[in-house]
Amino acid sequence: MDEEKTFGAYIRQKRLEAGLTQKELAVRLFLTESSVSKWERNLSYPDVSLVPAICRELHISEHEFFTACDDDQKHAQERAAAVQRAVGSALRRLCLAGYVIALPVCLIVDWVVFHSLDWFWIVLAGIALSFCLTNLPWLVRRERVSTSLGAASACLLLLLTACWNYAGGHWLMAGLAITAVSLALPWSWWAAWRHYGKHAITLCVALTSGWVFLLLTVIWAFTGGDWLFRAAYPLAALGVVFLWACYGCLRWVPGGAWVKAGAVVILAALATPAFNGLCAFLLPEYHTGNIPWLNRLVFLATLAAGLVLLAVGNAEKIRKNRPE
Repeated sequence: MDEEKTFGAYIRQKRLEAGLTQKELAVRLFLTESSVSKWERNLSYPDVSLVPAICRELHISEHEFFTACDDDQKHAQERAAAVQRAVGSALRRLCLAGYVIALPVCLIVDWVVFHSLDWFWIVLAGIALSFCLTNLPWLVRRERVSTSLGAASACLLLLLTACWNYAGGHWLMAGLAITAVSLALPWSWWAAWRHYGKHAITLCVALTSGWVFLLLTVIWAFTGGDWLFRAAYPLAALGVVFLWACYGCLRWVPGGAWVKAGAVVILAALATPAFNGLCAFLLPEYHTGNIPWLNRLVFLATLAAGLVLLAVGNAEKIRKNRPE
């Protein structure tokens, strides 16, 4: 079938799929019925200015109009996206139904069985926190991330306070301080992505590196002991070095996703004995529970996995570069 016949047949097919007669399509396009008939009989082509309106009425894209065939890949992507949206919507409805059922049940049980409302406040704060992470982002249209993150932060603090109110003790200030420092990390990530989009990833890695030491310092301020400088800081420093090494692999190692993943896994294999050795040196009591053969097995398995990923990545690169 030649190009002209393909175009006419395609327009006719899409018109029928849209449930329109030639006259109805012509009326919607402010044309005569004979104009549509000529298109379908390959006697003429539509004016270029009519293309957007024709595509809208026939539910096709401009690419499909000019190629006179369905864009199967695009439709497959749209179907996959629709399925993903449907699954996400179903999960959110399921979560919401669980919240609606759990709240009155816990309220009644706490009041009828225990004759008070004490642990119910923990349940309420926990459900509110979960709602902020599962349902709220899809209910907010503007500033979705900041609104959901702010609400989740407030609910987390309320949950901590509710736990303290139920359990008692003198740990509330320590818990609030540690929680506040923990929340500083996602907030700093959000600020980096919002204001420094071009350098956001590098900035997030740098913020995470400093945040680890800050969190350890705050925990040590409330717990005391000699573990901060003796073990925590050196181990954290090694962890930060590993973080930056992974970032460097993902950013600068040439090759596709398989090669980058292989480089990261090999780094993890090399980091395993480094962490084990540093822990054994800084914390001799850790060495008593060490299992040498298991450490060697983990190292060899991780290294083998990294090499396999590298091989797959290089094979994929050779296949793409091979002339047809």
